[in-house]
Amino acid sequence: MKRIVTLLAAAAALVFGQEKSSEAPVKNVELTVYLLSGVQTAAADDVPADLFSTVKQLHNLFAYKGYKLSESFILRGRADTARPGRLFRTEGVLPGSGLHYAFSYLNVRVSPEKPYMVHIDNLSISLNVPPAYGPDGKQRGNGTVASINTDLDLEDGQKTVVGKSSINTNGDALILVIVPKVIE
Repeated sequence: MKRIVTLLAAAAALVFGQEKSSEAPVKNVELTVYLLSGVQTAAADDVPADLFSTVKQLHNLFAYKGYKLSESFILRGRADTARPGRLFRTEGVLPGSGLHYAFSYLNVRVSPEKPYMVHIDNLSISLNVPPAYGPDGKQRGNGTVASINTDLDLEDGQKTVVGKSSINTNGDALILVIVPKVIE
């Protein structure tokens, strides 16, 4: 009887060890995010070299006279399906405009096979004016200037124009470009 219990314990340990080793390693995903401004007034393009081809395509799609890089940042998160519902977020201020941005997504998943597909749930970016307060100390008005909200499927390493949103009455726009990179 003691021999049977020992054999069962050894078999259980072996099975448990095999299950653990067959799990795919958790991957990290690095999102490089570019916030471009499309402007209606005549202006030369002001973007880094790695965005030249993207801006050339934007000139063919939209009637904006110029594009400039307003901000860029990198946000890295873990593609962990065992812990869904985690919020990844960063915030900042667009230089020269005073507009505050908030960028977030809820989950990121990576396909098991190469080329990797990166699935992003509840991606959101919003631009807000700083809060204004009346003499009574209460906040006045809605501070949201522009926002983009979506779910995405992106190929690893592919630069993708996610969307655009008008930011003022002149017709200028925020254009969101994302490049995902799977880190093994």
